[in-house]
Amino acid sequence: MNISKLRQKLFTPLLLLLAAPSLAQTADPTAPILEQIEQNNRRLQAAREVEKAEVLEAKGENNLSNPEVNYAHLFNSDRTSQQQSELTVVQGFDFPTAYVVRGKANRLIADAAKCGYMVERRNILLEAKLLCLDLIGLNREAALLHILQTHADSLAHLCEARLQAGDATALEVNRAKLDLMALHTELADNAAAHRAALQKLMAMNGNLHIEQMVAGDYPTVPLLPDYETLRDELIPLDKELQQADASTQVAKKQVAVSKQGWLPHLQVGYRRNTAPTEEFNGFVVGGSIPLFANKGKVKAARARALSAELVKEEMEMTVEATLQALYNEARQVQEAMSAYDLPLMQHSFALLNQALHGGELSWHEYFVEMESLVRRGQSYLKLENRYHKVMAEIYANKL
Repeated sequence: MNISKLRQKLFTPLLLLLAAPSLAQTADPTAPILEQIEQNNRRLQAAREVEKAEVLEAKGENNLSNPEVNYAHLFNSDRTSQQQSELTVVQGFDFPTAYVVRGKANRLIADAAKCGYMVERRNILLEAKLLCLDLIGLNREAALLHILQTHADSLAHLCEARLQAGDATALEVNRAKLDLMALHTELADNAAAHRAALQKLMAMNGNLHIEQMVAGDYPTVPLLPDYETLRDELIPLDKELQQADASTQVAKKQVAVSKQGWLPHLQVGYRRNTAPTEEFNGFVVGGSIPLFANKGKVKAARARALSAELVKEEMEMTVEATLQALYNEARQVQEAMSAYDLPLMQHSFALLNQALHGGELSWHEYFVEMESLVRRGQSYLKLENRYHKVMAEIYANKL
């Protein structure tokens, strides 16, 4: 291949790839995929059913107890004509205030169940988004590796031609072939990682085909504010913290529910007695006095409420510590990215082409320098991918 044609083939795509801004201002290419996964993911479907079950189960605890029906037939073996029967229909119910208190607790239980679903939803969508970002990063890395593959392949052909012309040695030819082999391995590893990430993404989509593949650009990410501003914005949105708070409210309300257990359980009903000569109809009124059944339940409910409060406090510290760590990592990656002067790298490519065209560099020196610059670009792409993944974790509760 002619040197001028080769450098034109390599130079333009390198400039285009490295000319992309570090934070691509594009529409989120992951959004349609996350919508599909939210609809088709089996774990999310199971979580929705668990939420429904918890709400229905809580409501069932506040229903009336089953009515009791008793019938007795009495007879005297010596006097077969003297027989009696007794029919009793009784409905039991708790003291009326217990239903009111349990109804309030049920609404809190429904809120806690919804929070549990939202935690599962956030975790699944974050996992899917990180896979999408990996696919974008692998696509961008593959573009660089294909450029280097073209470089190594062309270099190997040029070495072969030079060897036949007597201008190169067998050692140079072997080195060019070894470089090409190494790049084939890197491309194979990249393709394998891409397939694995895509298969995981499809598994999260219920093994259904992803309708829209991941685009080549990263989604827009907000500018990172100071930590205090970020904390005030995101801490109240944290799904696990909301779940812990909801569980605490449920546990506190359960103390009031347990106190209702000291009120009597009431019964009303109808009773009918029949005899050969007369019948009696009347009402049945009764109740049970909770002297023993509720013993210790209020203390247990208070202990659970204290436990839930402590869990919530621990969760608050964990959530803030996690956010602080992610914020620090984002800042560090941002600083590392800023150390890469992309305009300088583009200018260096231009200077390499000018030097080659002016005869200041040999074809071998040109390829060595170009490969070094491309490897730096590859390192930058890895930092870029890590930055977008950290930002996705920071803003996970907005998914």
